Amino acid sequence: MTNKCMYFLVRNYKLTCGFGANDTSGATSLSMNAWSHVACVYSFETQTLQAYLNGILNGSRSLFSFQGSSGDTTIGVTYAIPPGSNYFDGYLALMQFVSSAKTPSDILRDATLMAYYSFDTSLTTDNSLNGINTTTIGSPSLVPGRVNQAIQVNPSASVYTSYTSFLLLGVSNQPHTYSLWIKPTGSYALPTILFVIAQTGWCASIIMTTASGHIVLHSYSGALISVSGSIIPLNTWTHVGATYCPSSGFRLYINGTFYATSGAFSYVAAGTSLYLFIGGDGGYAFLSAPGCSGGFTGSVDELFMYSRELTASEILVAANP
Repeated sequence: MTNKCMYFLVRNYKLTCGFGANDTSGATSLSMNAWSHVACVYSFETQTLQAYLNGILNGSRSLFSFQGSSGDTTIGVTYAIPPGSNYFDGYLALMQFVSSAKTPSDILRDATLMAYYSFDTSLTTDNSLNGINTTTIGSPSLVPGRVNQAIQVNPSASVYTSYTSFLLLGVSNQPHTYSLWIKPTGSYALPTILFVIAQTGWCASIIMTTASGHIVLHSYSGALISVSGSIIPLNTWTHVGATYCPSSGFRLYINGTFYATSGAFSYVAAGTSLYLFIGGDGGYAFLSAPGCSGGFTGSVDELFMYSRELTASEILVAANP
């Protein structure tokens, strides 16, 4: 069976990916009771087998060729003697088979892109692998965007996730990034652009503008953390990048250029999955940012949300599509 039977499994708490007697094992033990993104990549061209954990290469082996041509596929159990004797005890989700060898950047994107709302053809579709589609409030519309189409919102028209969808944003000290284009078309009036809330009532107006038009980021460390930026001009597309990790804090980028940071702090999260509001706050923003008056009047485009801190160069690329 050497090189004819492909398997991807957990052995001694570590990923193992291989063909019969030829396999590669990861270097890192999986965390119990926590979600992990795992991937096994085989390139017939280079005859290289790779195991990835949370987007990072965790094991590799080269110089052998897979010789299998057909057979049965099992999920959650390996073929053994007796059959069905090696079961996986846990949860599996969003399993995907692709008939090509993904690149390291492909795997990193798959592992860390929580959601991507392009608004090119739909107001509500998440274009990432996770499929976290939204629901409309009122009547937002598609309008010409910074890249193809965008969503036009106002205080009575926005979108939100109708179920708690963002587990990693509810994890304390979890690095994360927001990247999006905004174009205000009405008065500033303290509107909320991005807002998250848990069923427990924990919430944050992640991105908003002040009455004078300054962009502001919010997070939470046991007390409100704020990062203030420049005035966002009316009727003009502006790219906003917001990245977090404990050592760097919340960092604000405007049009691809670093603007300000909160400095290092520990993100105290809800401890549970969060709802997301785009272009509004569902009437809850007063809980996290007193004085907020509700929804944003303007357009939002190309919203990316990552479960890692993007680098300055990655933000610069996002700001120059």
